[in-house]
Amino acid sequence: MQVVDIEAIAQKANSNLREAWHLGCTGRSVEALTLASQTLADAKSRSDDRTAALCDTDIAWYCLQIGKAELGITHVRKAVDFWKSNGEPIQEAYARAYLGWLFLELGLPEEAIEEATRALDLADRTEDARVQSLATNVIGIIFWYNKQPDRAILMSERAVELARLIGDKTFECWWLINLGGAHSEGGYIAQSLGQQEEGHRKLVRALELTEQALDISIEIGDRWAARICLGNEADYYSHLGEHDKALQCMVRYQAFQENSYVRDRQQYLYTLGQIHINGGNFVEARSLLLEALDLIGDGGSFDSYIQIYLYLSQAYEGLGQFDLALETHKKFHHAYLQNSAERTQQRARLAEIYYETKRFKEVAETETKRADTLEASYQKLQEETDILASAVYLDALTGLYNRKYLDSRFKELESENRPYSIAMLDVDHFKSINDNFSHMIGDQVLSAIGTILRNQLRITDQAIRFGGEEFIVLLAGPPRGAADVCERLRSAVEHWDWSEICNGLQVTISIGVAGTLSANAPNEILEIADQNLYAAKRGGRNQVVA
Repeated sequence: MQVVDIEAIAQKANSNLREAWHLGCTGRSVEALTLASQTLADAKSRSDDRTAALCDTDIAWYCLQIGKAELGITHVRKAVDFWKSNGEPIQEAYARAYLGWLFLELGLPEEAIEEATRALDLADRTEDARVQSLATNVIGIIFWYNKQPDRAILMSERAVELARLIGDKTFECWWLINLGGAHSEGGYIAQSLGQQEEGHRKLVRALELTEQALDISIEIGDRWAARICLGNEADYYSHLGEHDKALQCMVRYQAFQENSYVRDRQQYLYTLGQIHINGGNFVEARSLLLEALDLIGDGGSFDSYIQIYLYLSQAYEGLGQFDLALETHKKFHHAYLQNSAERTQQRARLAEIYYETKRFKEVAETETKRADTLEASYQKLQEETDILASAVYLDALTGLYNRKYLDSRFKELESENRPYSIAMLDVDHFKSINDNFSHMIGDQVLSAIGTILRNQLRITDQAIRFGGEEFIVLLAGPPRGAADVCERLRSAVEHWDWSEICNGLQVTISIGVAGTLSANAPNEILEIADQNLYAAKRGGRNQVVA
């Protein structure tokens, strides 16, 4: 009788999963998917459910890399159920983070938010820095997707920081790419608003971060990440009008095309086509974009298909072929509508995966109706992302940024080379307000001050609740202008109609201000502002000391 060595089999399975992960981290994601799938089949044949769940979790990531989102979801949902039922929160957090990312790939941001927030909650409860890094990054991407680059940057920076903390070069590289992308989104928005200098600054920062990611990708041998970096850099240079540098990036891109796949090739072609359009080379752009269209049937991305038609119509227009430009733009419009219908079908297919009985029909009908109300769905999404941001960086009582946001902003200020000031505000005799009028009235006072700060501050300034009755304001520019702003704040608080909250209530504030003329580091400036605040209080309160 043959003796089965269970321990040796388990060791072999774990070895295969480590090898698959190495393949997935070095640009050979198709090979990684194949090996993980073979290991999964073997685990199922042995009824080894835990190894199967490990395989399903990792397969989700490989599917994300090569653009097979629906296949990834079929696997990772099984993993989520297993980890949840077996009480393994760290593994469940990984699986939910991948699930959220895959939902976003399919254009289902509501589902993405739900899974990503669950993943981050699990990660925070376990205090596992690696899965915290992953989950935080996914939430950053959701903000990026919803064109909220400032929030995306905050989350992506935290993800990078956690990856560096644990020394995970692969995660650091991947999250730096996304951080660069969030900065670029801010640059594109600024450009569209006519803020060319701000747009240029943010795109240059996106290039710096992406170059850092590229250096790491080369160091660790990750060709997949290197291709993404170079494609992104080419796009950023193109938007900056530096077409020669953009083309140089695409030349370098070719050196990393070994082990690439259809999605990569298609992205290379339409990115290069877009660069040629921006540079006025419409003949070359047309040729590249037509080739990219031919890849759709071989597994190319349908989202790319929409963009290719848009760029191709621009190429025809540049060539003076206006009939073809109009015809191609109509195809772009048709593809856009077809994509909306495809999203509805995807929702139905995803429902079928999870509900294989009569429940599926009910869910599919609900999802179809929901897809027909895109505007309402978008509004709901914005509200949910705002709630998500509130949970991370906003103070619930005042609606201002919180101490956690201030810590992250201070790290940015250390690397920025421009003047700024910090004001520290304190509510005068706040303890007496609580004692004489109640803590509930005290909370209403703090909430009202939050409103006053939002109404009075310039768009370039940021208000933070520092703790209790203390507030911090970050002000752009030198202290002289900052002191004028603070004087308006002080006066606004003094003349506010506090009787609306409670008869007999009077509220004033004292403010201390300091700036980059006084010190270099944000913490040093804050300390001087705090000293000036105490000087304002010793001088009789209800005044500004700068």
